[in-house]
Amino acid sequence: MDRYLLDTNHLSAYLDRQRGVERQVDEALRQGDRVGICLPVLCEYRAGIRVSRRRKQNVARLQVALEVLRIWPVDDGTTVEFAELFRELRAAGRMLSQFDLLIAAVARQYDLTLLTADKDFERVQRLRVRNWL
Repeated sequence: MDRYLLDTNHLSAYLDRQRGVERQVDEALRQGDRVGICLPVLCEYRAGIRVSRRRKQNVARLQVALEVLRIWPVDDGTTVEFAELFRELRAAGRMLSQFDLLIAAVARQYDLTLLTADKDFERVQRLRVRNWL
């Protein structure tokens, strides 16, 4: 069983029914894989739809998706992983935004494959990254 964490760009593509992402996520779910998001991704997505012209449509799609997608929890273990990741990236002279640090911390904490189109995550050690877009 594989376990995936959707970054905001992949969540958005899934909810917009982009064929490649929708098909792969649906197939993963059919195979019994775990696919989900985390609180920082949900915050970013909700902030984006709050200012969009298709707000009601996007909120409705999100509600349906939340019935099948897991929400990976953020807890004290996440803060420990976040701090370690912050130290690693700072020592290497490479940083991520605070939201991206949290997303990467959740992925590492739960040993998830992060589905993202954001190349900044490639600098994170011990993080599996795939792009389904």
